[in-house]
Amino acid sequence: MKKILFIFLISFFAVNIFAQSVTNLERDPSFKGIIIGAPIGKYSDILTFSHALQEKNIYRVNQNSYLSIFNIKMQDMIVVEKNGKVFAVQLTKTYPSDSSGATVFNANELLSWYSNLRTRYGNNSFSLDDMSGTPSVCGMRWQTTSVVLDIVYLFYGTFGDEKPKLQYSLYQREDDY
Repeated sequence: MKKILFIFLISFFAVNIFAQSVTNLERDPSFKGIIIGAPIGKYSDILTFSHALQEKNIYRVNQNSYLSIFNIKMQDMIVVEKNGKVFAVQLTKTYPSDSSGATVFNANELLSWYSNLRTRYGNNSFSLDDMSGTPSVCGMRWQTTSVVLDIVYLFYGTFGDEKPKLQYSLYQREDDY
């Protein structure tokens, strides 16, 4: 009986110690070493200034090694700076049209992200689903005290000028900044 109790206690503590939750996101709010809240100058070797927008500076990442998430190739990555610090990191992939002009989305990519992020941060805090407007939005959000991580698919219609996008956004909560 003591042996069973001992094994149970060891298993219980091991599960609790290695359990994944949003506290991991709070503890390490970063994407490939770019840390939310860090001085923007720390990343000057990989960033190129793009433009300013509403008291924020937008930089493009100039190294291809940053343009993937869980082996899914992305097309664009920006880093947003506010008050000299990294405020947000956003990666985007735009889906092309097929020969008929219709756009096709690979749902497996969003599901792959979700699976990997759920393993890392636990269940998502919110679902981001709004199919009533344009764009239609489908995604998930992990929210902590100071940062938010969104993964979303934006769909503008099958035959539209705007192509569907897959986005990963890690950003500082405005009410905490």
